[in-house]
Amino acid sequence: MAAATGRKTEPTPELQAGSALPPWLPSFAVAALGGALFGYDIGGSSAVLRVLGQGVSELGNLDALQLGYLASGSLFGAMAASTIIFAVGDKKIGRKTELQTAAGLYAIGTLIQSLGPTLPAVLLGRCVYGLGIGTAMHVAPLYIAEVVPTELRGKLVSLKEAAIVFGIVLGYLAGDVFAASGDWRTVFGLAGVLILPMAALSLAVPESPRWLALRGRTDEAQLALSQAQGASPQEAQQQVSAMAAMSTGTASSSPLATAGEIFSSPKNRKALTIGVGLVLFQQLSGQPSVLYYANRIFETAGLGFEAAVGVGVFKLLMTLVSVQLVEDERFGRRPLLIYGTTGMTVALAALALLFATAGPAGPSSALVIACVVAFVGCYQVGFGPVTWLILSEVFPLQIRSAAVSIGTLANFGSNVLVTLLFEYERTTFGEALLFGQFALIALAGVFFQQALVPETRGLTLEEIEAQIGGEDA
Repeated sequence: MAAATGRKTEPTPELQAGSALPPWLPSFAVAALGGALFGYDIGGSSAVLRVLGQGVSELGNLDALQLGYLASGSLFGAMAASTIIFAVGDKKIGRKTELQTAAGLYAIGTLIQSLGPTLPAVLLGRCVYGLGIGTAMHVAPLYIAEVVPTELRGKLVSLKEAAIVFGIVLGYLAGDVFAASGDWRTVFGLAGVLILPMAALSLAVPESPRWLALRGRTDEAQLALSQAQGASPQEAQQQVSAMAAMSTGTASSSPLATAGEIFSSPKNRKALTIGVGLVLFQQLSGQPSVLYYANRIFETAGLGFEAAVGVGVFKLLMTLVSVQLVEDERFGRRPLLIYGTTGMTVALAALALLFATAGPAGPSSALVIACVVAFVGCYQVGFGPVTWLILSEVFPLQIRSAAVSIGTLANFGSNVLVTLLFEYERTTFGEALLFGQFALIALAGVFFQQALVPETRGLTLEEIEAQIGGEDA
């Protein structure tokens, strides 16, 4: 693996030959496929759980706790991966190696969960697949942000979110086709269609030039930049020199040293507050509940599973809207976050009001659907893609991998928390208080964004680091 060796990596001829395609496309595609596989698990597993919950599969009659383990197994695996990545560090493990590891974990997890003869075996497969999710979601925004041209960084990191949503839709469709006949194993196994190209591309793409520059491997960094962006030798040399100039130290040698570096520097603490704060508000404002329980919400409103597929397509369309606006000088990252989260707050407050004022027959199905759709659309314009974009931009290069690990762990941890508590809170306190709680958290998120989140459109990663540190970019 090129990331762990000292040899220079020449540009891959196969990738340079297709001059009609942008040189950054393979690098973007391998990271996006990692996101699509996360989304596929969300959509596909919801259908699998419906089948296994009927008690007619070879796994037997599963109770609510066992179904809960199956639903959350991949999330616990993702949390474990985030913790491991932070502990191991990236001193010798580059972004390319991490992409290859994610593809391998996805493949092993898919094999185990689709072929496992017993519940413990399937649960093991869910956890291994989750390790792949955690690894992919850590490296994907990092790799895209560090490899692609500055002027495309916002659009392409945001498109990674679109890839996740596309995967969700694929998972829903696979479940709709195969779960009807009880064939839940095929739903899991079809993830291999996305894993194969991800694995192949992970062998061919270049290492992150910024990862190489931090380690003093400037010649390799210039070659990687030329391969990923098609930069001339002179352009590559200038960009790598700028990267090296901001790399005033070396990668920390231990997790303790890395943690000390993150929390001892005011600049690093500010970046961590911005990144982790966005992640927590993204999840705690109710997104996991709407996503993982979409089928149940629509069934309560009188609709079926097909409605969830329709919402998935709508999510994809709204994410593409955000992709178009994130580099627009009239919008950018910060306004999209504020507008989107404000819209989420209004939609959640409206849901709370509908359930609070509903009679014995319940609230109007049409109005509930309208509020859910509005929530989803606003989330996909702001929090959905922009959180991961900001997370990939705000951290200094020396701590970027470890800090994003903390952000990823916070993401999956809060996701698990909201998912586990949703049904308890819904049955104990009712929908009105539940959605009212989410509305208040979303409102707090708006104030947080206004107070702390900077605009990073049009800046290089090195300029963003200087801005966070209070220097003139």
